[in-house]
Amino acid sequence: MDRDVLEGLPLAPPLKGHPPSPAEPFVPAERGVTGKRADESIAPLVASVSADALRDTVEALANFPTRHTFSPFIGPAADEVVDRLSAAGYPEVTRRTWTNAGHSADNVICTKPGTAADGPVIILCAHYDCRMQDPDDAAARAPGADDNASGVAATLEIARLLAPVALAGTVQFVAFSGEEQGLWGATAYSAALQAAGAAPCRVVNLDMVGRPPQDGTVTVERDLGNAVPGNDAASHAFGAVMAQAAADHTALPVRLGPIFASDYMPFEARGDVAIGAYEGEGNPHYHRTSDAPDTLDYGYLADITRFTLATVLTEALPD
Repeated sequence: MDRDVLEGLPLAPPLKGHPPSPAEPFVPAERGVTGKRADESIAPLVASVSADALRDTVEALANFPTRHTFSPFIGPAADEVVDRLSAAGYPEVTRRTWTNAGHSADNVICTKPGTAADGPVIILCAHYDCRMQDPDDAAARAPGADDNASGVAATLEIARLLAPVALAGTVQFVAFSGEEQGLWGATAYSAALQAAGAAPCRVVNLDMVGRPPQDGTVTVERDLGNAVPGNDAASHAFGAVMAQAAADHTALPVRLGPIFASDYMPFEARGDVAIGAYEGEGNPHYHRTSDAPDTLDYGYLADITRFTLATVLTEALPD
């Protein structure tokens, strides 16, 4: 995640064309019906999220000397993601190469087809690249545990749990590279969808979800203006589903905030309905060698994974 531009900004109503405020206060709804199905019908699967599995993925990705997009380790890191999706039971996991400014890397894309021809398409995504404070330093040790092995781990755990579940909607699990250079991988994939004439999707982005802020909250991000204001209302409604899922399946206090400076932005610009989960500002290890696996709170990461899984299930389960 590249949120350096947000540092020092006051909490103020976000305006189109200006950096938005990081978060707004919000009290989540009481437990109840999250959407198509009552909370209890999906609770057993949501409860099966494994903190140990999340830690294992974070440690495996952080074990690479760096996952900088310009480093020789970005390809092996993509291999790690592919192998874990394949081991989860997905027979077709693809790597799509993009090129930007003379650099190339892969996005990893795994599609779980839905059973309904008119079912929604949900893209659950996270970036697997990382960096140090110097964005061009492709050699320094950069574990990138929170930014963003945490989001990748949550995405892979949700993919693992959904592998045997029949869904009406199609779910794509996507790991992007090039996020730290300016959302390069996400921009390339969004452009490919646009060129193919793909219908608008629902995009759920997970970027830095492993270390709670001092107040223990999680921020549910929604679209506030940006390139296509016409998709704001649907994003707010989708964000409300995620906030309700957090209330239904975890004890995490929720704040609302805007989507900003991560991989959902190119999708919002093509008209997709974008939301995200984010831990909030304040990680002292951000873009530093100290962003190591032992600095994360795996109970917190598991809770975010749980309510994200519940959000996907609410949207994608058959009626």
